Amino acid sequence: MNDSLHVLGIDIGGTKTIVAIADNNGAIIAQDRINTPREQGPSVVLASIEKALRGLITRHPLRITSIGIGCGGPLDRERGVILTAPNLPGWENLDLCEHFEGLFGVPAYLDNDVNLMALGEARYGAGIGVDYMTYFNIGTGIGGGIVIGERLYRGCGNAGEFGHQIILPDGPECTCGKHGCLESLCSGTAIARRAREYLQMPENSASLILSVARGIQAVTAHHIAEAARAGDELAQRIWRETGTYLGLGVANVISILNPRLVVLGGGVMEAGDLLMEPIRQTVQDRAMTQLAADAEIVTGRLGDQAGIVGAVSLALEGEHDEDPSRGKWIALG
Repeated sequence: MNDSLHVLGIDIGGTKTIVAIADNNGAIIAQDRINTPREQGPSVVLASIEKALRGLITRHPLRITSIGIGCGGPLDRERGVILTAPNLPGWENLDLCEHFEGLFGVPAYLDNDVNLMALGEARYGAGIGVDYMTYFNIGTGIGGGIVIGERLYRGCGNAGEFGHQIILPDGPECTCGKHGCLESLCSGTAIARRAREYLQMPENSASLILSVARGIQAVTAHHIAEAARAGDELAQRIWRETGTYLGLGVANVISILNPRLVVLGGGVMEAGDLLMEPIRQTVQDRAMTQLAADAEIVTGRLGDQAGIVGAVSLALEGEHDEDPSRGKWIALG
């Protein structure tokens, strides 16, 4: 076995999970991605992650010293416990760190998955050299991360839940149990749900979305983007609405935090200018003028690698983080 130090990274998402081995400089040596069978509960998901990790270790027999784990929350980072995960049914009060420490016999460190995406983009992606950065991940759910002075800000432990700011007080129910959250309007699943509601109206029966998706129940955000690029009026309307809602969310964060950079990541951002144009316009219209001028809005550079890069960074830094405010900050340098 190679005696140099290596770490494991785990990025647990609502639809997919990425696992990786990296060296002590953070360079990923190998990785694997698996589906997240969330409907089958945590025991099945955790077993599939263990299998993937052991497969990596078998192919790359290296000395593992720590594990970094990213997962949706809210969570208790210091205890390594998931308190509740709206996109992962049955994960309430789940001690993830204890689970993986027991399996592999090394320390494990936990953080919110989107915090780690922000960490990855800050260190290796769009946020390199930026002093004040915020990050939105728009995918199965919506989360956020805040990087200030080259550190990841956590508040009392769970800061950056941008997806659960209220945009429409009487809007649709969110997975968190509230109504009108940004996530309930603009996540990938919410966009598809809104499209299906529109398609049930007789005046939209000829929409290209239906032929692209081959049926109303099969509609996804990807189908809506494809139809919009082909000129479908309803699809374009859905993306304008989505971009406006997201723009309101981004404008709120800009007006509160005054960041230098807002990075937008996640699968929904594959829609590109269908979203970016209304987001930027809404920010100009809604955020305080000077604060909007201070903030550049860009898409992430790391794509779906942001979370696993951040998880590896967490594994490398966790053992060396002796700051008494560990529950709030993690140094990036």
